[in-house]
Parts: sequence; structure tokens; C-alpha cells
Amino acid sequence: MGRTVALVGALHPGARQLALALEDDPAVERVLGLSRHEPPLLGPKFEFVQAGPGDARFAESLAGADVVVLFPLVDASDRNEEGRRERVLEGTRRTLAAATRAETVVLWSSGVVYGAHPDNPVPIPEARPPRPNPDFPAAAVLAESEQLALASAGAGGRSVTVLRGAGVWAPAWGTFLSRSLMAPAMVGVRGADPPLQCLAPADAVSALRLAVSGALEGVYNVAPDDWVGARAAAAAAGRRRLVVPHRMALATAERLWRAGMSAATAGELHYHVHPWVLDNARLRAAGWAPTRSSAEAFAEAGRQVPAGVLVGGVQVRRHHVRRGAAAGLALLAVVAVARRQGRRRSSPR
Repeated sequence: MGRTVALVGALHPGARQLALALEDDPAVERVLGLSRHEPPLLGPKFEFVQAGPGDARFAESLAGADVVVLFPLVDASDRNEEGRRERVLEGTRRTLAAATRAETVVLWSSGVVYGAHPDNPVPIPEARPPRPNPDFPAAAVLAESEQLALASAGAGGRSVTVLRGAGVWAPAWGTFLSRSLMAPAMVGVRGADPPLQCLAPADAVSALRLAVSGALEGVYNVAPDDWVGARAAAAAAGRRRLVVPHRMALATAERLWRAGMSAATAGELHYHVHPWVLDNARLRAAGWAPTRSSAEAFAEAGRQVPAGVLVGGVQVRRHHVRRGAAAGLALLAVVAVARRQGRRRSSPR
């Protein structure tokens, strides 16, 4: 009989794409998607389990899984940092405790755990310890989840694989990088042209498939072979690049966050200033290879950007942005447009 693969965090775009990819895997008989909310209809192997960590059905379903793939969902809009951290870590703990039969556990993480620092090597190998930026809590939560997963290796013969993905800029993935791609312009800091990577979702999924097969164990970076400067990245994606002084970018990000106009924190700015590109040599040696370069993946992501731009929860038409934004004050102009539209929506008709 084929194996049962359980996907915890089935609403994650990577989980949905992995479920579709496993439809063609003859070694996989069932794919369980665990979440409190049902994802879009998938293939015939897919079975939705409406349950989350702490629910009886959650533990029962994982107890019968041969492979468990965990996608920690870090909600950027949740401003209760300590509560968010505890929910993510408790979900990881309960997943690991319930996966009593699983011979393979895979955790989808991110290269953000290395932090974005001026002294990072280019590229960063897996031997480099995680060093999340203190003002970017999401990275710290992922690093802690990794520690919990790796500490469970060996229990009942279980192998654990942690995949640290490079930046995924595709809008459908909803990352902080994809949000910046959908903004009126890709913001850069004056004097900085950091190297950037763009991981194509298809390449992320192929790495997940390899991990599900049991061919990997330990920590692996998932990244394209190359990287490009921020200017080249914006050009490849077909996006304008707005360069502002560091102090202005920091102050604007803080102002937007405090006003509830953006889910982005000021800590995200580090990842647009300092290097955090990943070395994929270890995963390549295990038989994986990317199909797209960073420039190709940036171009692909750029073609998927919707017609409007998002500022907080408000959709702003691009011609409003172009008409109202002066070069050095584009972000503030966009905020003004968004606030006007927000007032119109809330005013009585």
C-alpha cells in the first residue's frame, strides 16, 4: 500500500501546490490536509480534515500518517507578538507529539532565520547558525519551530528535514516580499543595492517532494543558483524602484504599521538592505536542482502582480499612485490616497 502524507497548515500555498504534485506520485496513496478552514478543492487523493492542533481529529489523523509536512502559519496581521509566537510553537509541539507513526517529518521554514546582516557571507551555508533580526519576530518564531522539530529526530526512528526557502516573491504566496512587490514601487534604501534571490514556487515544491520521499535529513537551503542586485530585480519584475534615505524608509514603515495601514514591520527593512542569499550546494548534492534563475523567477512573479496595488487593506488603482506621488514622497502620497478611499467607503451613502 502507498504512504499517507499529512499536510499541517493546508491553507499555505506551498501545501496546496504540494498536494497537487503528490497526485502524480505512485508511492503516495492519500494526502491529508489539516486545517480549521477548507482549502480550495484539490485532487482525488486529497482528504480535508477540519481540525487544528489541540483537536481530537487532529491527533487521530496524524497518528496514521507516514509522512508529516508542517507549514507554520505566521500571521503578519496579528499584533499580539507573544500570543502569535505561542500559537505557532504550540502547533509545532502538538504536531510532533501526534505524529507517532511518521517516519519522516518535514518542516517548511525560511532563510529569514539567518537574519539580514551586513556581515552575512554571500551565499549563506547551512552551517551558519540562525541569527534572526530582533525586530523581525516572525523569523525568530520560525527558528524556534526548527529547533523543536530537529530535537524530535530519532524518536521512534523518525527523520526530520528542515527546508529553508529563499525569498518567494510570487503574489499567491502572500509573503512579506510579495507584499513589497505589489506595492506602488519596490522600495530601496539610498546607497544600498543588496543581492536578492527569488525562489520560484515550482522549485520550492520540487524540494518538498524530494523531502517527502525520505531522501533528505537535516537542514537544507532551497534557493536558485544565483542572485541579482535590487535594481536588476525590480527591472526583471517590471516594477519601479523607489530609493529613499534609510531614515525616511524606517520612519514611514513604522508610521504605516502604527496607523494600521500595513502589516509590515520596520524590521522587514533589513531584508531590503542587507544580504541574506542562500547557498544551495547541499540540496543540489542530494539530487535537487532549480529550474529558474532569480531573474527568471522575478519576471514570473512580476507577471502575476494584480492590476491594482495594496496599501494595508485598501486597493489603490495604479493611475492614482502615478498621478499623486512625487519621487521622494511616493509612500506618503499612497497613504493619503488610501486614507481618502477608506473615508469614502466608511461615509454614509
